Amino acid sequence: AATSAAATSAAATSAAAASAAATTAAAASKSDADDCPGRVPFHGLLTCQGSVYQQWQARIMYFHWKKQTAAAGPCGDMGGFTRLVASEGGKPDGLEGEIPSVFVPQLPASVIESHFHFGVLNRPESVRQLLASPALLRQITSDFVLVLETDHVLMQPIPNLATRTTPAAFTFGYMHAHASQDWVIQRYWPEGSSASLDPVGPSPLLIHLDQLRAIAPRWLNFLLGLRSNADAERVMQGWVQEMWGYSIAAASLGVKHRLVRNFQVEYGASAGRIPPEFPTLSYIFHYTYGIEYTLQGRPQGVMQIGEWSLDKRHYGADHPPRGLQLPPDGANAAAFWLTRAWNEASAGIPAWPDSHSMGTVGWRRNKPTADELAASPLARRVEGSRWSWSGVAGFEFARGGELVTPWGKGVWGLVSKAAGGADDPSKDAQVKACADCLFADFANANHNVRFSWDADPPTFRSVRVGDLQEVAGKWLGGGGPAA
Repeated sequence: AATSAAATSAAATSAAAASAAATTAAAASKSDADDCPGRVPFHGLLTCQGSVYQQWQARIMYFHWKKQTAAAGPCGDMGGFTRLVASEGGKPDGLEGEIPSVFVPQLPASVIESHFHFGVLNRPESVRQLLASPALLRQITSDFVLVLETDHVLMQPIPNLATRTTPAAFTFGYMHAHASQDWVIQRYWPEGSSASLDPVGPSPLLIHLDQLRAIAPRWLNFLLGLRSNADAERVMQGWVQEMWGYSIAAASLGVKHRLVRNFQVEYGASAGRIPPEFPTLSYIFHYTYGIEYTLQGRPQGVMQIGEWSLDKRHYGADHPPRGLQLPPDGANAAAFWLTRAWNEASAGIPAWPDSHSMGTVGWRRNKPTADELAASPLARRVEGSRWSWSGVAGFEFARGGELVTPWGKGVWGLVSKAAGGADDPSKDAQVKACADCLFADFANANHNVRFSWDADPPTFRSVRVGDLQEVAGKWLGGGGPAA
C-alpha cells in the first residue's frame, strides 16, 4: 500500500509539474499571439517509453528542441512540449523534472507478446489515451501537435507546415503503396486501395488535434490487425507496420497530407558527399541508421559496424559517454554534425550520468584476420592459450578468433584503438580507450581484456562493457611465444 501511495504521489507531482508548465506555455502563447499576428503555434509531442534506451535519446531530443525554440524567438511557431510516456502502470520514470512529461499505462505484456513482441503498439495506444483524457489534454497548449520520436535532433526552427485540414508529414521512400498490397489494405478498409495512401508515417507529423483524434482509434485498431498474424509480412515489412497502420487509417478518413521532403534527413556513411550547409536545408536529423566508418575515413560497408561507429543501438542500457571522439578525416558532414549534436547535449545537461560504455571507437568486434594477427604481437601470443575465468578453468582463446568458455562459444579479437587510454589503468579507460586490449565477447556481453605478462603465472583483467564488472583470469598454458 505504501508503494502504491508513493507511486500515486509521484504521478500527482509529475502531473502538477506538467500542468504548471502547460499553464505557463499557454499564457506565453496567448501573449505571443497578440504580439505576433499570423503565428500558428504547435506543441511538440514526443512519444516514447521509459527505458534507459529511450530516456537518453529523449534528453538529447529535448535539449535541441529548447535550442531551436530559442533560436526561433517569441514569434516562432514552436510552442510547448510534452513527452508522452507509456510506462508500467503509468508510473513516472524520474525524468519529469527535466522534461515536461505525462505518463500513461503501457499495454500489457500479453498483448505485446501476442502481436509478435511489437512494442511500438504503445505509440498509438498512448496517443489514444492522451486524446481521451481531458486532464492529460490540458498539457497540450496548441491546437496543432508535432509528433516526434526520441531519435530526432532538430537542426533549425520548424514552422507550422500544416493547416486545419491538411497535416504535414515526411515522405518515406519505402512507404509508397502498390497494388500487391491492396488485399491487406482492404482487410481493414474494404473500399480502399493502395492508390489512396500517402507515403507517410505518424512521425514526423504536424497535425491538428481534431484530425489526430479522428485517426488515432483506427491507427491503433489497424495496427493490432496487421500484427495479429504474419499475413501482412509478405507485402509490408514488419518493422514499419505501425507506419502502415497510420497511413491506412488516415486514408480511410480521406485525409491527404502535405508531403514535406525536407522534413528530415536520415544520412549514413554511404550517403556520400553531403553539403556542409545541410542543417539549413532540412529540419530534423533522424538517426535511425548507424554511421559506420573505418579509421581511415572510408565507409565500413553495408551492414557492418565501423571501426568508428555512431549508432544508438550501442546504448541499450547505458547513456553514451560525454565527449565522443569525432569521426576520422574523410567522413561526411552528417557524421561530424550528429556527433557534435550528441556531445553538445550531453555536456549541456548537468545530470547526464557517467557512462560505462565505449564511445565511437571499439564497437567493431570481429575475429582477427590473418593480416591483423601478423601485425599484433599480443594477438599472436594469446592465440591458442588457455586460462581460468574467475577461478573457473576452460576459457580458451582458440585459433581463428574462436572463444571457448564454460558458458558457450564466443569471439575474441583486437580492440580498435581510441584516442588516449594506453597508460590509464582505470576500468573506465579499459572500456572506452584501451590501446593494448583484446576483446572477449560471449554470453551476450562484451568484455575488454588487458593482460599482465610480468605476473607469474600471467594474468588478465576483464572489464564488461556497460557496467564495468571486473573479472580476473589466470594463464593455464598454451599460446605463442612472448613478443
